[in-house]
Amino acid sequence: MSEESNQPSSRRAAKAEAQGPQRRELEEAPKLVRKAATILTIGALFPWLTALSTQGHMPWKFWIMGIGLTLLAGFILMEAAKHNAGLQANGLVKPIVGAHPMAGTGVGLLVFIAAIVAVFMGNSLFVDDLFISLVAGDGVPDGARDTFSLRALMELGTLFLGLATLAHVLAYEYGHKFNPIFPLMFLGPAIAGALNIIGASKQIGDNGIAILAAIGSLTVAAGGIMAMYTMYVSMKQAKVEGDIKRAAERERRKAERDQRRKK
Repeated sequence: MSEESNQPSSRRAAKAEAQGPQRRELEEAPKLVRKAATILTIGALFPWLTALSTQGHMPWKFWIMGIGLTLLAGFILMEAAKHNAGLQANGLVKPIVGAHPMAGTGVGLLVFIAAIVAVFMGNSLFVDDLFISLVAGDGVPDGARDTFSLRALMELGTLFLGLATLAHVLAYEYGHKFNPIFPLMFLGPAIAGALNIIGASKQIGDNGIAILAAIGSLTVAAGGIMAMYTMYVSMKQAKVEGDIKRAAERERRKAERDQRRKK
């Protein structure tokens, strides 16, 4: 018997507390999800949708504001996950994440909403396929359509998904449950990124910024596809574990029958 097992439970608890939060070894699926989220986040930092829809006529100020606020929201989520796991959170947001276990999540969502408001303040206006102007906060004139805001919203949503997934995997690493809905949500970026590569390849000759869109689309698609592969790995692992449990249950019942026969 080990020395640690001979220690009283109170001493073992005090020792564990002194050592800090226990970090679990990640299985293959969460590791793949973390890699997929990292790739998705990098791809979402490019104007992979808006560069094409605006044909390069980007309201950069509002796009950068939206990206910056979304990164801030992800930072708050990450720090909240760290604090809730018992790790040291960054001092800038420690009063927020320390107020309540859900405070970091709530503030992160509010900051993300502010990012959405920011991108909807900037428009790239077209009449048919003809660019007419960049308009900030004045609405869309009759006969014109804004090709920027909704696509920017999708870009920010993809970025926020990647950051939130990284925070979720961190929380799982320190004892929280893993939610399979996160890799499932990567299906949208996987399809959108793959389809957008085609549009980017057609615009590269006329729209130099389409190169950024192509890089972002390819990266986003890669992250999404990796997350879809993770779902396959998870289902495969669940089947293996289920087979092992069923085999163990059969052996237990067989042993019980053998015991009854001997009596």
